[in-house]
Amino acid sequence: MKYQNMSELVGNTPHVRVNGLSQGAANLYVKLESYNPTGSLKDRACLSILRQKTEEGALQPSMTLLDASSGNMACAIAYYGRMLGHPATVVVNSKLTEDKRNFLRYFGATIHQVGDFTIEGNRWCRELVEKERSSRYCFLDQLHNWANPKAYYETLGPEVVEAFPDLEMVVGSLGSGGTMTGVGEFLRHHKPGVKVIAVQAAAGTRLPGTASFDDGDYVTPFIQKAIDERIFDDMVKITERDAIERISQLREKGVFVGLQTGGVLHAALESARRFDVRGDVVMISGDSGWKNMDKLLHIGCQNN
Repeated sequence: MKYQNMSELVGNTPHVRVNGLSQGAANLYVKLESYNPTGSLKDRACLSILRQKTEEGALQPSMTLLDASSGNMACAIAYYGRMLGHPATVVVNSKLTEDKRNFLRYFGATIHQVGDFTIEGNRWCRELVEKERSSRYCFLDQLHNWANPKAYYETLGPEVVEAFPDLEMVVGSLGSGGTMTGVGEFLRHHKPGVKVIAVQAAAGTRLPGTASFDDGDYVTPFIQKAIDERIFDDMVKITERDAIERISQLREKGVFVGLQTGGVLHAALESARRFDVRGDVVMISGDSGWKNMDKLLHIGCQNN
């Protein structure tokens, strides 16, 4: 295959079967969003938002890209900003891993750390833009921009349906909610009957890419829409212990992914059993293991 630029590599990520973990009749597959250029599914939303801002005229040459993120979206903004010739300022929180911080530094992003939750950084961005009152910044606002879930409605949802004619369940974690809202809405419109399971962190659990609403993580308009319209069949809470146990099992299968995917696997196994799923289950893996090595290495050393 020949590509004209790296952005053409976004999407069409592979699905890999995970054998030997399900005790029932379900067929478990993991969709490896780590195969996107920056190693996460946020490439899809980032490009969708950038295209929207460009079409609206809100993004002009030399403007600085600005947004808040717990890590993956920040990486995508730094990367595509560099490609497109835009400086990037990202506002991160305490969930940022050192590996993601190094990625941001490598691609030249200006980094500000604010609070423990992305919504705190989002407010910081909004206040900065209002204070500046200039054309210096283009605030992408991933937590409220509907181009976020639209990206997954238009790309990830169709990819899963095309690959799995016998699809019975899709499982993925909630951060901003863009991914699961977009995919879930696509399934409601084009393959009704498929179970949509959204994964959140239990109280006291801090996992990059997985929100803990019991601890104060922000419920975005996308998540609220999904709740109001019953797009999710269930919202499963997972603990760090759940995620660690399952990520260790994935390591034995050679699946190198972020810790959040361990939580997604745990929720998929529990939900497949509870709903007596006998067909295909697709687990959306949000990011690559290299972005989470500080946590994964600790787990691996303990379990060797």
